[in-house]
Parts: sequence; C-alpha cells; structure tokens
Amino acid sequence: NVAAAVPFHTVEVYHLNKLSNEDCWSVFANHAFPLSESSETRGTLEKIGKQIVKKCNGLPLAAQSLGGMLRRKQTIRDWNNVLQSDIWELPESQCKIIPALRISYNYLPPHLKRCFVYCSLYPKDY
Repeated sequence: NVAAAVPFHTVEVYHLNKLSNEDCWSVFANHAFPLSESSETRGTLEKIGKQIVKKCNGLPLAAQSLGGMLRRKQTIRDWNNVLQSDIWELPESQCKIIPALRISYNYLPPHLKRCFVYCSLYPKDY
C-alpha cells in the first residue's frame, strides 16, 4: 500500500508472502528459548510451540510476540493456556487485531497495559 501511494510509482510494489511453518517456527524459537538454556520440559514446550506457530498463520510479528512472551513462561500449563485460548477462535469481525497480538497483550504486566490504554486515547494518525 505504501509503495502504491508514492507519487509517480517510483518504487516497485513487492508483495510479501507469509512465512512457511518452518521459518515461522525459527522466528518463534529464537525468541522463546534462550540459547544456553535447556530444561527437562523443553521437548514438550517445543511440541506445544509448533502447534502455536501453526495458529500464527505465517505472520512473523505474531511468532515473535508470542515467542518473546512465552520466554518468561516456562511451565507446560502456561504454554497450553496460550495454545487453547478462546481468542484464536474469535471471528475477524469481532477482533480486528491479530489473535496472537491480542493474546500477548493479555499477558502484559499491568503497568504496560496502562501504557497501551493511554496511547489508545489518541485519535488515529494523531
């Protein structure tokens, strides 16, 4: 959309495709698992993580956000809560935000949620 809006179309429009599940997993795993850390539950977390990545629908921002959020959550229960969240099932007409981003917002600490609420007071493009 930005390239199409540039006067005289001096920039060629390049349509980006969604990531493959493998590439999306790579983005997610790089954010979810510290490099040097391994735990006895990591294998189970990876299985759950791959199911979460499928729900990210190839969107790198969704994979990065959830991976970063789950990095701080190291219990199987927490990861299953994300996987089985009802937010994934909300129809697009009811939820205009990517489900993964809405889930990551729900897990923010209260002081950061207040920051988002404050920013939402400004009109669009203000």
